[in-house]
Amino acid sequence: MRRLTLWLGILVTMLVLAIAALWWVLRPPHPLTRHEAGAELADVTVVNPGAGRTAHRTVRIEAGRIAAVDPAGPEAAGRYRGSYVLPGLIDMHVHFPPPSGLGQTELFAFLFLYHGVTTVRDAGDVDGTTSDPARQGVRSGRFAGPRIFSCGPFVDGPNTLWGNSLVVEDPADAEAAVARVADAGYECVKVYDDLSPAALAAVVAAARARDLPVIGHVPRRVRYGEGGLDDVQHLTGVATELGDLRRFPKNMGPWLELDDTEIESVVAAAVEGGFANTPTLVTRERLTHLEDYETLRQAPDAALLPRFYRDAIWNPAHGAPFLRTLEPRDFAVLRGSLERARRLVRRLHESGAQLHVGTDTLTPFVVPGAALHRELANFVDAGLSAEEAWMHATRSPGEFLRVPGLGTVSPGAPADLLIFAEDPTRDLAALASLRAVVADGRLYPREALDAQLARYRDYAAGGIFDTVSVTLTKRMLARIFAEP
Repeated sequence: MRRLTLWLGILVTMLVLAIAALWWVLRPPHPLTRHEAGAELADVTVVNPGAGRTAHRTVRIEAGRIAAVDPAGPEAAGRYRGSYVLPGLIDMHVHFPPPSGLGQTELFAFLFLYHGVTTVRDAGDVDGTTSDPARQGVRSGRFAGPRIFSCGPFVDGPNTLWGNSLVVEDPADAEAAVARVADAGYECVKVYDDLSPAALAAVVAAARARDLPVIGHVPRRVRYGEGGLDDVQHLTGVATELGDLRRFPKNMGPWLELDDTEIESVVAAAVEGGFANTPTLVTRERLTHLEDYETLRQAPDAALLPRFYRDAIWNPAHGAPFLRTLEPRDFAVLRGSLERARRLVRRLHESGAQLHVGTDTLTPFVVPGAALHRELANFVDAGLSAEEAWMHATRSPGEFLRVPGLGTVSPGAPADLLIFAEDPTRDLAALASLRAVVADGRLYPREALDAQLARYRDYAAGGIFDTVSVTLTKRMLARIFAEP
């Protein structure tokens, strides 16, 4: 009996040690902590995209804001002398991952900062647990990250795609749905595919009464330009029911028939309606490259995230449901639609319609931060200059988000700034010359950002983490995607 007790004690001890070891291996690295507030950037060139540049300025930062932008004296000196100071980038369409205990919320927040994205708008909380941990973590100072705006739950009709949706079938239910969004402290209302025209109109009216902007998909039964949305996502409503993910990308064939006359009609509707568009061209671009999955999964930006993204969630064989049905013809349609979407973006810009740069993180190979750089390149490929693309990723969305000065380098504005050795509004290749990021008045040198990235990469490369995370991801996929 005594021997049995001894062996049981040994087994229990070994089990406890094994669990402790597993916890230690899976424990994510400590997130990037907030740096001290305040800084002075002496003798720099201030660049406000679309509004000019001024050399030999000293930018003083206090209490999270730009206290002054003054001429630099002849004696001005400092680490960043001769650098270019620009407003931080704004991603107007992101989704944070569900909490998993694997540090992914903190990783996404870090990757945004690492690439100079200092403000994001979470365009719909996919399962009710994604945006709040990110917002609370950054606002409380538990970890560093971008300024986060969130729409909270989707507002949809009865045939919902996402489990975290407020259903409005009867227009009379719209006010209660919008009240739930507003009372929870969210900053926008995200509408979705299945709303009827009457229900959408009621939601828009309720949101107007609460002074909340309405963003999202143009519902399937509503024509582009007639829904009253303040910011249309993904160019939904143009040519096809793009927002219906149950049919995407099978439903994109009509994009190939979008001619110049129809493009001008869309542009006229946007100008007349006074609403913005967040095209998220990068989502289509990444999907076109999915045809060569092996090359795409080995791309440098894909390696910024753990393997379970590229080999589980984004795997065309067993990843997200809509990926499993992709056929060669679908890739041809995606390429054709991307060319026409770029043409439409160029005409929207030329007409003066409001455009926002956004990415749609969590969609295949749309990596936080890195994807925004790709979206800037897509705007340039559409025919805009690098500076014009930057304007749609800084000042324009900053005005839409109603934070005075956001997206500019000006006295009194939020101190969300980027410091470059070269000017990326002249050539996007200069994005690689980022020297530091200032978020909420706190300066993060490139060396500190690189060191944190190395910690995340070492963590993701662990063999046990790699295996366990893939298993956990499969379970989360079943939870996130609601049954049709």
